[in-house]
Amino acid sequence: MADKKSLPRRLCSGAHTLIRLYGTYIRMDLLWLLRDTRYCLFYMLTDFICAGASVSGVMLLSARLGGFGGMGQEELLFMLSYAVMVDGVYAAFFAGNNFGNISRIIGRGQLDHCVIQPVPYWMQFLAGGCLPFSGSSKLLCGTMLCAYSVRRMGLTVTPGWIVSLLCGLFASAAVMLAYVYILSCLAFLAPVAAEEISSTALSMFDMLKCYPLGSLPPLWQAVFCTAAPVGLAAWLPSRALTIPVSFFPGAAVLAAAVFIALASCIFRRGMYHYMTHGSPRYSGFGRN
Repeated sequence: MADKKSLPRRLCSGAHTLIRLYGTYIRMDLLWLLRDTRYCLFYMLTDFICAGASVSGVMLLSARLGGFGGMGQEELLFMLSYAVMVDGVYAAFFAGNNFGNISRIIGRGQLDHCVIQPVPYWMQFLAGGCLPFSGSSKLLCGTMLCAYSVRRMGLTVTPGWIVSLLCGLFASAAVMLAYVYILSCLAFLAPVAAEEISSTALSMFDMLKCYPLGSLPPLWQAVFCTAAPVGLAAWLPSRALTIPVSFFPGAAVLAAAVFIALASCIFRRGMYHYMTHGSPRYSGFGRN
């Protein structure tokens, strides 16, 4: 009986701790912005330019061909804006302090910094990547591009559609994060060789998620939505959002739940290996 009564208290305590962590990291990001505003704005402007450059090739190709991959020019523009917003969500909520590149922390033997903290490591991973000010450039760029593409397509924007868009964005970013964490578990076994494997995984999304997959055979579409889930980062959820009958990107949300569960299971095994055998190296470079 005592355990049942203590469970709500533990949940409330965990939620309170997580909120406090978010508040701390948000305040730290704001202080960095205020401490050197010019440098921070240059940093954000660079991200803004990179976001535009990352989709310019597909946009120019679409303008030349009038659309490809089973999508028209306006649909491709919306998919590209969705891809940029997913990058923005990832950068603003998950990428800070190397938590979005977790293989660096594992490979450098820096997990001890997290393990010795008086809060669970998963809370640190969840809140530590939050950079809502300095990491918001791509999200802002994608939002502007999305508004323009929605206007060109003539989509009816309702509160339900906006909720579906937000759910899809966070689901797509969660798929990216879970996939990065799954591959990063190799750094538990090979710290030096796999230190930058998370960057390689993110590069795969950067290079491929902006291309439509509609003209590919169903087998390859399935591959790019499961084993290498670049299709879940933009193509599939953006297509769902442009269908008036069923605009909720449920496939991306379901896939995110599956990938998160798989990443959690594999990462726990990796943490058990780390706590049992330790790390053969330690590098002070890039300490989080």
